Amino acid sequence: MLIRLLVLFIALVLVGCSSHKPQGYVKLIDKSNTLPENAKLFVKVPEGIATFIGKAPDYRGKTQSSAMLYPAVTPVDFFASVIAHAAVSESVRNSDKNSLQSIADKVIEPYRAYSDSLKNKTLVNQLKEIALSRGFTLSKYENSQHGDDLILDITPIYLLNKTEETLILRNQFLVYKKKYQNKKEKKKRLLFQNQIEVFSDVTIPGIAQEHWLKNDGENLKNEMNKLFSESLNLIAERISSTAKDANVKYKNYRYNDGDGVVFERAITLSENCEKVIFKTLRGWLKSIPANRIVNQGSCLKQPLNAVL
Repeated sequence: MLIRLLVLFIALVLVGCSSHKPQGYVKLIDKSNTLPENAKLFVKVPEGIATFIGKAPDYRGKTQSSAMLYPAVTPVDFFASVIAHAAVSESVRNSDKNSLQSIADKVIEPYRAYSDSLKNKTLVNQLKEIALSRGFTLSKYENSQHGDDLILDITPIYLLNKTEETLILRNQFLVYKKKYQNKKEKKKRLLFQNQIEVFSDVTIPGIAQEHWLKNDGENLKNEMNKLFSESLNLIAERISSTAKDANVKYKNYRYNDGDGVVFERAITLSENCEKVIFKTLRGWLKSIPANRIVNQGSCLKQPLNAVL
């Protein structure tokens, strides 16, 4: 009898562990095919300066997949989760995650004066340059006047790794009608939700700080603008296009994320000698420069030369 009870107890524990789910993540929602032709999307970004934090370690030795890196649901949760996690392993207590994030943030101290001058609203000044299909157009949120206007809600977060040679933009995108913007997430009636991650080229370790801060921080600000523009182009293309990923083939990618080589199984969307763009198993988009891809063959680029 005792043995049976012990077996039952162990089984219940295992079931409980296996059914445990993370706090949430950016779940792919794509109802963009329901959007009307010639739709106008009003682009909304957070008030204030761009969020810039250190890239905390991801405990890849303790987790099975790099696909567990980004728990989030709403823009607020998305921001909070990146601040609070050491990167995601739920085996690490929140207090440890906060501590490790605080340590990671020390790397950005020399850049504060420059990143703090970059406001989120300045990132969306190039809307007219974005290529869209189906007659779609983009406009600033301030131009929206009606409750049925479509809002493209963007939450950008920049991360710098500990060696300072990797700048990453993690961007969450939501589409919903303006009249639902103050509703709770389940009642917001999202028409689109996804995340995109864009990596900078590899700068030269050891002199990366000099590169970013050259010309009064212009290299850093230009790269932040560049990454945002690329992410907005990619998402706008996905939202406005009616083309689906037909006859898809999965491919295994190994790339340098700034802390080491990580593995990703994904669908290739675009691949050339400059960069690789793919969709992960969760539907997220990633843009990786060719000089970060392992075994990219003759297309492998040399690290950009930081002219000092």
